[in-house]
Amino acid sequence: MAIHIKGRILQHLAETPMLWDYQISELIMKEYGLSGDYWKGAIRVSLADLFSCGLIESIEEGIDDGAHFGCEKVLFRYRLTDFGKSRMRDTSLM
Repeated sequence: MAIHIKGRILQHLAETPMLWDYQISELIMKEYGLSGDYWKGAIRVSLADLFSCGLIESIEEGIDDGAHFGCEKVLFRYRLTDFGKSRMRDTSLM
């Protein structure tokens, strides 16, 4: 059984300290065999949820040139917070 997407996002950020949202999206979509704009959007919503909970933080922002989510969309580079690491340990994700 595959781990839930939010948990897998956290694991990727634990393995690679800083990732852009489009890199995370590509990793998750490839790993779970997903494709299309729906899943790109769903993964971005998951990232927003994790950010809102304080599990991840944005360390850099940029503007999409249209190559990832759409022209002029804001891109975020994320990293795991200490609180995120703690919650991962509490839930056996790490």
